[in-house]
Amino acid sequence: MAVLNFALELLKTPTIVLAVVALIGLLAQKKSAPDVISGTVKTALGYLVLSAGSSLLVTEILPFVGLFQEVFHLSGFATGSEIIVGAIQDSVPVIASTSAVIMGVGFLVNILLARFTPLKYIFLTGHMMWISSVTIAFSLYNVGMSSIMIIVIGSILQGAVLTLLPAISQPVIRKITGTNDIAIGHLTTLGTVSSAYVGKLLGDTSKNAEEMKLPKALSFFKDTAMSISVVMFVFYMLVVILAGPETVATYSGGTNYLVYGLLKALGFTAGILVLLQGVRMLLGELVPAFKGIADKIVPDAVPALDVPALFGFAPNSLMLGFIFAVIGMIVAMFISSALFGAVPLVSIIGAFFTGGVAGIMGNALGGRRGAMVAGFVYGLELILFSGFTYKLFGEFVSVGAQGTGHDCIDAMALMTAMKSPIIGIVLLIGGFVLMSILEVRYQKRRKAE
Repeated sequence: MAVLNFALELLKTPTIVLAVVALIGLLAQKKSAPDVISGTVKTALGYLVLSAGSSLLVTEILPFVGLFQEVFHLSGFATGSEIIVGAIQDSVPVIASTSAVIMGVGFLVNILLARFTPLKYIFLTGHMMWISSVTIAFSLYNVGMSSIMIIVIGSILQGAVLTLLPAISQPVIRKITGTNDIAIGHLTTLGTVSSAYVGKLLGDTSKNAEEMKLPKALSFFKDTAMSISVVMFVFYMLVVILAGPETVATYSGGTNYLVYGLLKALGFTAGILVLLQGVRMLLGELVPAFKGIADKIVPDAVPALDVPALFGFAPNSLMLGFIFAVIGMIVAMFISSALFGAVPLVSIIGAFFTGGVAGIMGNALGGRRGAMVAGFVYGLELILFSGFTYKLFGEFVSVGAQGTGHDCIDAMALMTAMKSPIIGIVLLIGGFVLMSILEVRYQKRRKAE
């Protein structure tokens, strides 16, 4: 049991997982000892720098979230998949114990599926693996399965989901990155991809957000740091002015409210710059190291990474997706209240990290307008689906997680489908077969070129 717990802790620690992946890849390529040590350490450092940037982003945006809710007098339930699955684990021991096994065994199933099927994606986003394992355990527990059945069926489902999701987004990821070197492993895939295709339908590929022609006086917007700083300055100054000095004082610790808004906007930008540096370090070391795994263990394997891996490819689209995702979420709050009698609160963090990715994908398929449409549609989808599942599962009272809802669309889709396990499993198998056929066709076209 101690060995199992140790292995699960490793899986929950992305820094260690990615470092081990780099180590195995470099050893498989028979690199020299200095190269192996250097590549392994730099991979770990790259992820730690990326994580430091992400943490700084969250720290700088949380006061904005609180002020935003106070200014607009919002009340409802919090949307955060990490929050709800943590609450479920704390309240239901059976789900806690079975999900732990599902997470570990499911990762092995993912590797086996990558080895023996056309879908060569190895899912490496640890916290998403955790959310998925708890979601699956909850779904099977909710239909009355025994612990053994939850573990057996859940582990297979987990491995299939981890393999399938990167395949769904990969055609768009190839357009963004220009290569097949990396994939995205995240539980917002169905939302970001579907919203991107709506962006394609309503977009205009002749106007790329990354190639916007600006007047000379506004040319500084082409600089990522400047464009993000200006956008966040406008966001923050608007909310602190509307909130007023007294309300802001509860967050600022005595700092002048206008100065506080400025510092938070700049702090957010600093987080982005740190995150992008981490992404560059991580990809610079991990992708070449992963070649060893692809060559020796899982031929043609592709690492599926967290969404910030895309940020550096289209920073303008990232900000457009973020802004319009927030707008979409606000609109969806009122619709959800009318349709479901539930009000999921706007997830500013979700709007940035995954609404931004919807914008990046939307721009790849539908240009600048596509980025805006995709961000807006993604915001609508997230909030409406959260309100729907909150009511569908009785506000999660039975598992001690009332007052919280998901913000990972794939997790919500999985829960909904698994209300009837047979339907859920059939849909998963159908999706896996379809994506396998499409992957085989892509590989044939690639070889023919």
